[in-house]
Order: sequence, then structure tokens, then C-alpha cells
Amino acid sequence: MKRLVTVTIFILFSYIALAGDGKSFVSLRSGVSFPLGDYSKNSLSAGCFTTTGVSFGAEGAWFFWKNLGFGLEVNYSLHPVDAVGLATEMVENDQFLIDMTVRSDPYTMLTTMAGFYYSINIKQKITIQPKLMAGIIFGKTPFQLFEPTFYLLGPSYFKTTSSRDRSFALKPGVSVNYHISNCIALGIYTDYTNSNMVFGFYTSNGLEYRYRKISYLDLGLNLIIKL
Repeated sequence: MKRLVTVTIFILFSYIALAGDGKSFVSLRSGVSFPLGDYSKNSLSAGCFTTTGVSFGAEGAWFFWKNLGFGLEVNYSLHPVDAVGLATEMVENDQFLIDMTVRSDPYTMLTTMAGFYYSINIKQKITIQPKLMAGIIFGKTPFQLFEPTFYLLGPSYFKTTSSRDRSFALKPGVSVNYHISNCIALGIYTDYTNSNMVFGFYTSNGLEYRYRKISYLDLGLNLIIKL
């Protein structure tokens, strides 16, 4: 961890040393992440029981023509699972199940994106930057441990191991930036990520595929170093 912090600080100060007063930039970002739609739904057939989590990443863009730029982004979002809601839904859908205790890891989503940025000057120190990006999302479902209480005989516990998938994803977003100096700016950003993913699980009936619509909104702050 100390080595990671040291490398991050070194890279940050290296960028500051190269910073300029142009539209091009690199940035570090962190915030909260809100699951949306089916991804947040408490449904055994289509939902994931996810709740509000955290998000962090980095991006950079080069403005090659007036206010139009091309950029890259890497972002990691983590979404905890509503274990109580999942347990309640399982009990309601199984007439032989009296009670259930669930322990669950979070869902994790890693995106690597490329796309176009546009810079709009609002005031002398304020700019708005909408963007449209596309790329790959790497998703991982949680490891889950279930401790059921059955009306009749049944297992004392069972588990679901993690499954991974990668898929095409779209990410529109926008940031509002306040320019502190010719080198540094602070921004408030919001990004919407959307993708369709397929996770495979081995069950008593063999390999089973679960199709999930993944969508979430990241909202947070970014530190922008202008180049």
C-alpha cells in the first residue's frame, strides 16, 4: 500500500511539473456510485440487489481541434449487496424455506473507455465538458454464502461462487470544472454506464447463464491537471 501511494504521488507531481494552460488534461476522480434499473432491483430472476457504492478512477483527454478532444478513461465501481433483501426474497419464493441468512461480497465493475470530449466555456474560470465514450466493462459477481432454515430437512449452508464477464459498454457523462489556476482545476462529474452482461454458474442442472442489464450512475469530484 505504501508503495502504491508513493507511486501515485510521484505520478501526480510529475504531471503537475508538465502542466500547462491548455484544454488538454489528466485527472484523478472519486465519488459514489448508484445502481439503476434492473441492476438495483430486488428480483431473483432479473435483479442484482445492489445498493449505493463507491467509484474511483483516472482519465485524460487531448483537445486536437478547437473545443473537441479525444480521451481515455479507466474507472472502478463497487456495489454492495442488500443481503437482507436477498434473503427475504428467497424466503418468499420457497414454501419450504423458513428463514435465511446471507453473507455477500459486492459486485465490482471495471471499465476501460475511449471517446470524445467537448469543452464549453461558461465563465472565465468555469467550463462544462460533456463526453461520449465506449469501451469494455469487466464485471464480477459476488461470492455469497447462504445459511437456510428449512421446514423439512435441507442443507445447513450452500454457496454461490463468483462469475466474470466482459462486454461492450457505453458511457455518456459531463463534468463542471472550476479552474483554480493555469495548471489545476477541480470538477464535479457524473457518468452513466450501461451494458448487457452474461454470467455463468455451475448448478445441479449443469452450466446456467444469467443475463443481467448493468447500469449505474457515478457522481463525484475530480482533480484536474491541465496540460
